[in-house]
Amino acid sequence: MKEYKLVYLNKGLKMSREKDLEQAQAVINAVVAEGWELQQVVSPDDHVGALVGVFFKEK
Repeated sequence: MKEYKLVYLNKGLKMSREKDLEQAQAVINAVVAEGWELQQVVSPDDHVGALVGVFFKEK
C-alpha cells in the first residue's frame, strides 16, 4: 500500500522565479532524503504561483 504526502515546495512570497525554483529544489531533495519518492509537481490554479509536491512511499 502506498502512503502519500503533499508538500508546499515554495512557501512564502518571492519576487523571482529563480528563487522559487531554488527553494522548490531544496525542499524536494530534503523530502526525498527522508525516503519519499516524488510522483508529481502540481501548480494549483489559484494565481499565486504555489507549487505542491506529491510524494509517496510504500508501507
